[in-house]
Amino acid sequence: MPAVTSPPPQLFFSNEISTMDEWAKRTGIPLTTAEALGTNYARARRWLLSIRTNLVQEHGWRDVTPLDSRLLFDIECPTPYRSSRGLPRSPNMRLQIPINASSFFSRERRVQWEMVFHSALFPGLRHTVPAVADLLHLLQCLLTGMVVLIKEEQVPGEGVYRTIRGLPPVEWVTSHEAALVDIFGPSHYRQLFRAASDTRVAFKLERA
Repeated sequence: MPAVTSPPPQLFFSNEISTMDEWAKRTGIPLTTAEALGTNYARARRWLLSIRTNLVQEHGWRDVTPLDSRLLFDIECPTPYRSSRGLPRSPNMRLQIPINASSFFSRERRVQWEMVFHSALFPGLRHTVPAVADLLHLLQCLLTGMVVLIKEEQVPGEGVYRTIRGLPPVEWVTSHEAALVDIFGPSHYRQLFRAASDTRVAFKLERA
């Protein structure tokens, strides 16, 4: 078996409806209307705000003011990455979440969301700060295919393979069943659980 070398998974944001439609077909969870997506997102606002509260109260994040009226919250914290002299290696990490799901699909704001999801925030903190992992997984349930984890592996003699994960671990889905049922209803939750349980569905393998 040839040795495999690979960097850690990276988060990738895409607001292409065709990508979400492909994931809808994979998971068996139909891509519903914009209104229905907005309804589920609105039901998740309390959970999203609790994530903001946890980051502010427990992890040293602070609100950015004034708050843009299109945002549910806008918070920042100093980067944990420091030089040998103790100087920050990058600007403050910033996390912005819109008040309406439709904002994610605005062409004018695509770069804004790429700056949030392609930053060092999620790779750096999702394994050590549960609230950051919860935010990623909740968005993967709400808008499957919009935010995915991509891991590239270099296989000598074969090339680069890309594993794309569109859903949270099934353990996370199970442990948050009550909250997810409140948002999606029992039927949608059962389909979400089945899809997350099946690695052939939750993951997609392709040649780069």
